[in-house]
Amino acid sequence: MPDYGEILAFLAANPPQAEAERELHASLLELLAKCLRAEQVVTDSDDILDPGEIRWVSVN
Repeated sequence: MPDYGEILAFLAANPPQAEAERELHASLLELLAKCLRAEQVVTDSDDILDPGEIRWVSVN
C-alpha cells in the first residue's frame, strides 16, 4: 500500500512553478483521490476483489 501521506507531503514541499507542473500535480492529486476512493470501497465491502480478476486500469 502506498504511503499517501508521504506523497502529499512531497507535493506540498515542492509546489509547481510552471503550468506543466501544475497540471502534473493536479493529475497526481486526482489519481490519489481515485485510489483512496477505491480502497474505501474495497475496505467497506464484504466481497473483496481478487487482484487476479483485474485486467486493465485506465489512468487519465
